Amino acid sequence: MYLAIYRSSTKSIKLPDIDLSAMGTKGRECLTFNVGGVRFQTLRQTMNAAGSRTRLCNAEFLQAFYDEERGEYFFDRDPNMFLATLNYLRTGELHLPSFVCGPAAKIELEFWGVQQYKIEQCCWINYNEWNSAQDALKRLEHDRKVNLLPCDTRASSGLTFWQRWRPRVWRFMNRTNSSTGAKVFGYMSLLFVVLSIFSFMAETTHPFEYYTQHQVQITANQSNNSDEINVITSSNTSSTSQGDETDTQLTRTKHPALKIIDIICLSYFIIEYVARLTFSPKKLKHATSLLAVIDLLAILPDLIETIIYNAKPELKESVEAVGYITIIRVVRVLRIFRLVRHSAGLWILIYTLKASFSEFMLLFWFMTLGILVFSSLVYFVDDQTTFVSIPAGFWWALITMTTVGYGDMYPVTVLGKIVGSFCAMAGVLMIGFTVPSLVNNFMLYYRHIQFAMHMDKFEKEYKAAQEDKRKFAETNGQCNSENIDSVNYMGNVFLKENAQATDHDKIKGNDINHVKTTTKSKEEEALLQTGVNTELNVLTE
Repeated sequence: MYLAIYRSSTKSIKLPDIDLSAMGTKGRECLTFNVGGVRFQTLRQTMNAAGSRTRLCNAEFLQAFYDEERGEYFFDRDPNMFLATLNYLRTGELHLPSFVCGPAAKIELEFWGVQQYKIEQCCWINYNEWNSAQDALKRLEHDRKVNLLPCDTRASSGLTFWQRWRPRVWRFMNRTNSSTGAKVFGYMSLLFVVLSIFSFMAETTHPFEYYTQHQVQITANQSNNSDEINVITSSNTSSTSQGDETDTQLTRTKHPALKIIDIICLSYFIIEYVARLTFSPKKLKHATSLLAVIDLLAILPDLIETIIYNAKPELKESVEAVGYITIIRVVRVLRIFRLVRHSAGLWILIYTLKASFSEFMLLFWFMTLGILVFSSLVYFVDDQTTFVSIPAGFWWALITMTTVGYGDMYPVTVLGKIVGSFCAMAGVLMIGFTVPSLVNNFMLYYRHIQFAMHMDKFEKEYKAAQEDKRKFAETNGQCNSENIDSVNYMGNVFLKENAQATDHDKIKGNDINHVKTTTKSKEEEALLQTGVNTELNVLTE
């Protein structure tokens, strides 16, 4: 019964005729985009309403990528970034996928003609962080490879002896992983650096104290001043006569063993510095680099001391001369930084401090502001016998803000303690704001250096494998020019015969890998290439 009612009701209903083909033409025409194999559809009305936001709104740009057979626009680009661009045309807000790398997103935005300042704030942070990190790593890589020649330093017939050997020696001295000899040279250089540092420190210890006796003629004033210089340590005889007196005194000098070590290390450092400067491809740039300046400053004190004492040996007994030489020798502490050449971590630390100049300036201004404020407050609210002036309170404010607290100056009043508490908390916050950025920079650079070192190692292994393969091929006669010409000739004949059978337009001479077909499918082209390779393998054997 229900079925009869249903049939009778369906017979009485007459559906209106609908022209489905006309529905897409009345302002709702759909455009199809094939981006990297993923199809997107949008209304032409959306494109027209967007104006000139992107290149998708440019008819000439779209026409260059239109596929008439499929009736769609094909782009061999990233579909994820195209979706973000398409949503930007729909909503007017540009949001980027969080999993897309910033530099890759930048390339895609440039292709679609979207300006970077259109990115919404929620997505700008990640996008800018990616691009800033890439720029920083590019500068790091440039500085890491400064003055280094290309890895390919094989001799060429058109080069002179100096042009062939200068890159090799420069590579030998600067890349310890380039060969076994370079690695030995690196360890030897490190040994001399360690010996020089040992000599610098051992000279101040008790086991290496060494004194020489000499006769000096001193006045009463010079005798009183000698104790202040702390060079003449003792006197064997004394005289009570008035005026000048002659005395035998002990003067502390360098231990003979340390003197020998310093002479050997100084000679090696001078030879190494001159050799690096001689074989450097860019001498001025190398001479002004940080490592070269450190090497020169570490050499100069010992060099000046050696020249002065050899020119005028009597200056060894002069209190004033020894005092000036001691001041100059303080610069010898810079020889510790020669370890930068042999320690990637130390080099990254110094580079991080150099590259984080803006963060250091921010920390400096924060600390300066806090020191000025809290030293002024503690001067007016605390005991002025301890804090005698505002500049005198700078030291207390700095030590308190860095949470060191030596205890030589401290507030005693209630208000002074309150100011000190706020000073300590402000210091913790200021340091906490800036130090993490320095840590992040260090970790970023350190990981990149580790990655670059591994890539250099892999590149070296790959080139060594290719060289071994080439030598093996030459040994087995596979690189004989006569065999190659014969194989190429037979290959060309084979290709021409197949070209006539498959109606190819053109086949380029000896290039059997690029075959252009016009009427056959890609499957036939693959079968043809397989046949060519099989025939060539037979001919080669």
